[in-house]
Order: sequence, then structure tokens, then C-alpha cells
Amino acid sequence: MFQADYPLQEAPNSPARKRPSRIVLAVLTLALSVFSASCAGLVKTTDYTIPKLLSPLAKANFDDLTKQLQPFTELKSFRASQASMLLIDAAASERYRYEADSTLILQRPDRIRMLIQKSAIGTKFADMVSESNHFKVAVLNPQEFRQFLLGTNDADYSEWLSKLRGKARGNEKESAIASARPFHFTEALMMRPLQVNDPRFVFGIEEALVEEADTRPGAKKGARLIRSFYVISEVEVSLEGQGPSRVPRRFWFDRGNDARFTRQQIFDQQGQLTTEVQYSDFKKLNSDDSHIWPSVILVNRPHDGYSARLTFNADQFEINPELKPTTFTLENTENLKVTDLDKPENKP
Repeated sequence: MFQADYPLQEAPNSPARKRPSRIVLAVLTLALSVFSASCAGLVKTTDYTIPKLLSPLAKANFDDLTKQLQPFTELKSFRASQASMLLIDAAASERYRYEADSTLILQRPDRIRMLIQKSAIGTKFADMVSESNHFKVAVLNPQEFRQFLLGTNDADYSEWLSKLRGKARGNEKESAIASARPFHFTEALMMRPLQVNDPRFVFGIEEALVEEADTRPGAKKGARLIRSFYVISEVEVSLEGQGPSRVPRRFWFDRGNDARFTRQQIFDQQGQLTTEVQYSDFKKLNSDDSHIWPSVILVNRPHDGYSARLTFNADQFEINPELKPTTFTLENTENLKVTDLDKPENKP
């Protein structure tokens, strides 16, 4: 009789057991090789439009940051002559802009005088003063805008500006100078101090991330980056529940540039952004002053439809000079048509 015995379990080291294991191992090795090659191909393809956080990032506390504002808040008076000014009307864009020299004089608390002129050809565009919430502007050029304006700093003249632009549109010209007010430039350089000990004000600090084009030397075409800022918000609180709190100002500090102060935003009572000021190219502009100052200041008035870029010269930048009493006196010496913006227009 023939008898065959079939073992229920193979020996652990039997050749029959090793064969499937080797096959599985070979398949896994092949799959990993293909996957690795695919990953290598993915690494070689870089999308430079994906923004990357700019680093290294500077660290600073509240006191470090606000110390940078002290030259602006402690400024008593200021005079800059032959400063370059570029005025751009937002609606007219490239078609209508002024680039001229200007003389800018300020005195605390709220006095300012600005003369805009083209020295090379002796043409004066505008002369303007502001004090105690009232302003005077002598618009001298271009000819279609010549007039002597009187008004109040915090009044709303958007309807008058709209009418003015409507009349000018037929000539394809609009005047940024007609929109400009002297006090628009006051807070850019002569800021109100931060009331850190006043219970009506509290201050918050946070990080803001802003995506922008990478303009650094050697950056790839289309490259994007994310810039980090410290932002200090000045909050005016509502005492005794009389209404909502509001933010009068925000101050921005670039963490990718040693936490340098770069921007100021100013808001009105309704929370509308009235003025945005950008500061750049800091340098020593006055040999008698230890501080560095921004040699380029861009003042943007989005709801007035214009912006102005001021560029200061190192040898024409005076800190706390002595000023004559007549410095802020502006008379209508050219017999311009007087327009009082606070009085209703006389209709026949």
C-alpha cells in the first residue's frame, strides 16, 4: 500500500516559502525606484509664482517700534526747499501729472506752507497754507484752474471736486493740485504724539502678511513673496458705552528690513482710509540732527483721487529752524477768483 504524508505547515526555511517573498521584494523595489524617479522629476519643476515668506524676520517689541516714531512726533518745525514733488491725478493717470520743485514748511501744532513751482522755467503751480483747521490755496497753473480757494480742513468737498472734474473732462485734463490740501502733508512728517498714558486710547500690535512681486536683484520672472509687517493700531475707545471704538491711525514696520517704519494709515470718524503715507530710502538728511529720515515720502489720498511723492535733498532739509511770523501768511496778490468752499454757490 502506498501512503503519502502531506505536512500541514512548511518548514520556516524551506525553498518553497522563500520564493514568494523574493518576488514581493523585487516588485516593491521596482515600485520604489519608479516612485523615486517621479519625485525627482517633480523637484526639478519649480513654480516661482508661489509666494514664499521673506526671511529672516526681525523681532521687536512695542517700545522698540514706537521709538522710531519719535523724530516725527517730537518735530517742532521743519523746512525743506527744492524738494522734488510728483503730483499724479488718479483718474488722469499718465496723461496728467506735475513734477516740480517744492518748498515745504511746517510748524507745530498745525501750521504748514507749501509752494509748488518749476524753478527752471519760473512757473508757479500752487501756493497753499493751513492753520487752525482752515486752509487757503492759490492755484496758479494750469490756466483753467486758476483760483483762490478757502475752506475747512475736515469738510467734505467731494461734490465740488466732482463738478470741477466734470468741467475739465472735455479737455481730457483733471487737476491733482485742485484736490491737494496743505494739511494732507502735515501728518506725513509732523505726527501727533501717541497718547500711551491717556485712558481714551489703547494700542494693539499684530503681524500682517502682504503678498507682492519679488523685485529683488536676481529674482525670477513672475516670482512672488510674502512680506511680514508689525502693525500697531491706535484705538480710540468709547467711554461709558457712548458708541463703538474707532481706529484713527495704523503704523507699519517691515520685519524683512530690520522692522523699519514704512507706512502710516490715517482714518476719519467713519473709519474711511483718508491718507496713506509710505516712507522709504532712510538716510541722514541733516548734519546737525542725529536721526535718519525718509528721503522719499509718498502721500496717497485715495478718495481725493491723487497722490504726491516728495523727495528730499540732504543739503536742503532743516530741522527746527527759526521761522518768520509771516511765513504762514498767504494773500491773494494775483487777484484770482475767490472760491469759498464753505459758502453755497450763488445761483442766478
